[in-house]
Amino acid sequence: MGDFGRAYIGAKIGRAKTRPSPRKSWQREVIPGKIYMAVSQTASFTAQQRFFLAETGDMPTEPVPDAHVDGVGAGEWFWAEVPLALVSFSQPNYLIVWSPTEAFVKTSSSPVLAGAAVDDGLARETRAWNNHSITGMPPRNPGAALETPLNSISPALAIKLVPPSSSEISVSEFLFERGAKKCLARFSAWGENISEAWVEHSRDGLDWERVSRILRRQPFDFTLTADRCPAPGDYLRGAARDVLGTTAASDPFQVPYGAQ
Repeated sequence: MGDFGRAYIGAKIGRAKTRPSPRKSWQREVIPGKIYMAVSQTASFTAQQRFFLAETGDMPTEPVPDAHVDGVGAGEWFWAEVPLALVSFSQPNYLIVWSPTEAFVKTSSSPVLAGAAVDDGLARETRAWNNHSITGMPPRNPGAALETPLNSISPALAIKLVPPSSSEISVSEFLFERGAKKCLARFSAWGENISEAWVEHSRDGLDWERVSRILRRQPFDFTLTADRCPAPGDYLRGAARDVLGTTAASDPFQVPYGAQ
């Protein structure tokens, strides 16, 4: 454990589904929902072992014939940092991914967890299971958790262990433009293996929250919908993270009071 500074659990997810917008039927919106993940040394998961992983607004979307869909792309890895003490170096670690979103019980409305085909002709110990009996919460009874063995596919679930890092990231050149129905923000980030970037908002320059989707590749150009556009006097900044978990942010940008 001393050789590592951080631990993450993650899953490769994509193909988030969309539906016609109720206000503009010719436009499509992502079906909202959240994905969670947990780690344990048994097939039982307590509240302290559960972590938010991702929401569909940040996932690559599935294309729709004869319709434009934003964010179409291949599946991406999503990671949640967990206390290093939750990961065992001497016992097996069980990982589970689930969602409380009711729409995610059907493939037509659910994102897809990636996986790799396994040669089921070879004898091997079962290492993955599917459970259709949980109702939006991970199992607490290990005897009933391992419901349906998966012997021909290996789900894309993983633990990432990161050594102590001195990597550096620089975020600058933040630009903001307000349009009639949306706002545009862009910035640049420098560093090795930058994996994520996003825009943050603050009313006082102290407490920050993310207001954009996550982008994984430059250029980091963001469109903020009207409800996410900041008021005059509020603050915005760009933020980025590398694969080792190092995070940096740009200097705060205060929206001019003349910007409406």
